[in-house]
Amino acid sequence: MKQAVLAQFDLPWIPLTGLVLFVACFALYCFWTFKRSNLPLYTRAAELPLEDIPRARSAQKGDHE
Repeated sequence: MKQAVLAQFDLPWIPLTGLVLFVACFALYCFWTFKRSNLPLYTRAAELPLEDIPRARSAQKGDHE
């Protein structure tokens, strides 16, 4: 059944377009992730689990140190 369906499939540009879009998005995401200017963002995100009280919660409660 699969072979019969694939034999009638005459739009090869659809999977190729999907592949090109996937590769382009993947390359952009990798570029964005490994940019040096994003280092402070990732450093801050890496330290979040180590904080006793996250800054966002303390700011909402009005607690000031």
